[in-house]
Amino acid sequence: GGPPAWSLELAEAKRIELYGRIDRVDIYRAPNSDRALCLVIDYKSSQKQLDPVLIAHGLQLQLLTYLNVVRRWPNPRATFAVDYLDPAGVFYVNLRGRYGRESNRVDALADPDRARKLAYRHSGRFDIRALPQLDGRPEVREGDQFNFRLTNDGQVYKSCREALATLDFETLLSQVERILKTMGQQVYAGRAEVGPYRKGAVTACAQCVYQTVCRVDPWTHRFRVLRRGVNEEPLLERADDLIARP
Repeated sequence: GGPPAWSLELAEAKRIELYGRIDRVDIYRAPNSDRALCLVIDYKSSQKQLDPVLIAHGLQLQLLTYLNVVRRWPNPRATFAVDYLDPAGVFYVNLRGRYGRESNRVDALADPDRARKLAYRHSGRFDIRALPQLDGRPEVREGDQFNFRLTNDGQVYKSCREALATLDFETLLSQVERILKTMGQQVYAGRAEVGPYRKGAVTACAQCVYQTVCRVDPWTHRFRVLRRGVNEEPLLERADDLIARP
């Protein structure tokens, strides 16, 4: 068999075990080091992005859970030939690509290599300390394959959501782990109410394949409205007790 399930210890001597299959794991180990940066890639047939509100409400945890599994990997030397794995990033990759539009043929064919990288741009979150390994171009200020913009003094623009400071990135991973534990406790407590959500104009029903047998009437049902900062804890709490380091 493969590696063991990821086991999360809960209150009252309970636990949950998570199984799954990760599309791709990349690692980078510096010479003569017993540590390696690791990132997870999930391939999709369409464009997908991480949404902070969906993450905070426990509705978009899969990709970040994958990286949590890797950073909690038992005996990483047996699989990855290093003693410690430091989480570096999580990314969705659209296998179909997403090419932009240009006003004419000359502009469209001006830089095909850059156009291809932008079409298959990775979307997700990553630790800014891993940028030299993700984009090796000298004195780069803006990403192509990865989404980031840097100021002249090398700082990330505040408008960039994907490149995070190390503490913020690790806190995000730890908060996802905490959400999983909370969900596990709710399962043991028997909490299983029907509570489809609404976020803006989008509802959970739009992605449901059971609409023909569902008793929820989207015209009359009071959806659980998702908003940032409402009925949730801050997504990026700066709390050292959330950070688990090897």
